[in-house]
Amino acid sequence: MKYSFTPETPLEETVDSACRRVKTRRELADALGNELRLQREYAARVFVEVAHCDAALLQEFSAEIIDALDRPESLTRYCMIEVIGILASQNPKLVLTAYEPLEDCLYDEDSGTVRLYAFRVFAAYGATGTARSSKVWPDLAMALRCFHGDPEFIPMVNELITMLSGKADQKVKDAAAELFYFDLENARGLLRRKAEAIAEFAPDTITRLRAETQRKVDEAEARKAAEAAAAEAAKADSEVDDDEDEEEE
Repeated sequence: MKYSFTPETPLEETVDSACRRVKTRRELADALGNELRLQREYAARVFVEVAHCDAALLQEFSAEIIDALDRPESLTRYCMIEVIGILASQNPKLVLTAYEPLEDCLYDEDSGTVRLYAFRVFAAYGATGTARSSKVWPDLAMALRCFHGDPEFIPMVNELITMLSGKADQKVKDAAAELFYFDLENARGLLRRKAEAIAEFAPDTITRLRAETQRKVDEAEARKAAEAAAAEAAKADSEVDDDEDEEEE
């Protein structure tokens, strides 16, 4: 397909054309699969701007947008994730249609930005309903475990808190509180504050976990005391035996 733009065309010029002409939008959709990386990245950047302008203009290109999640360069991938997030605000089912490639992006080995953008889309989707939060939670939880301490980890936690503030299922809130319980009790600074914010969504779970922790501490102390008493008794018995042996001699 011959395009009415090149990677050197001022971005705002193509954005304006795409917002007014379906022909330009079709060219951009085709360019997402172009063999040239610069052409793909240019089209992806334009699509982001068009989505922010009027997401409805891109709904018919969902297939091309989802397909572009598989491009080798991270810029095209995270631009398309952003577009899907914008489109999904009007058409949430798009997240389900794109679920598998978005899942691949969530565990992307090369780009923290791609991982974060995918996490954001899943979390935004999960915030819109209990069943949806239950659908995305296993992947969100795994990502939080995998990327704990990475640069994108705290932004991911922020997205999680936003989801929990929405219509997330209480079971998801409980699971999130349990996941961050160690950080709640042991972390410091920003991570501790984030864990405290998550804990507020599941106070009963935190109460239960603290009770279980105290019970384990009490049991450990009781075992330690019993072992010490047994050792002391054994020592005393040994001393008695030694005295008896001396008397026999």
